[in-house]
Amino acid sequence: MFKYTYTIKKEDINLGNHVGNERALLFFQWAREKFFESLNLSELNIGEDAGVIQTDAYVQYKKQLFLDQTIEVIIENVRVEGLKIIFEYKVMENNEICIQGSTTLLAYDYSKQKVRKVPKNFLELI
Repeated sequence: MFKYTYTIKKEDINLGNHVGNERALLFFQWAREKFFESLNLSELNIGEDAGVIQTDAYVQYKKQLFLDQTIEVIIENVRVEGLKIIFEYKVMENNEICIQGSTTLLAYDYSKQKVRKVPKNFLELI
């Protein structure tokens, strides 16, 4: 569905000399930001004055990643279930799955600090 390419940097590496576990959520976020940009949207504007706010995340680690490796962060699927927008990801290196996961977002009106319905134009885009 969407692919973001990234090269592992020094700041991604932890004391174990591999990518820190917290970086998976950053990889997901960066891919999601680029996905939104490809649709002329952003995390603060998915249409109709709505942004998104994350409520949940799931990460499964399959293989270590190391400095200077190039990864592909793939958004495999985006689906809407009621008010939830669920993104499913996999992180690949050399055709191997290294990380899998998902994030659950809600459409959010930041000016009112309230959850809202997913904008119709966003539903049409995905």
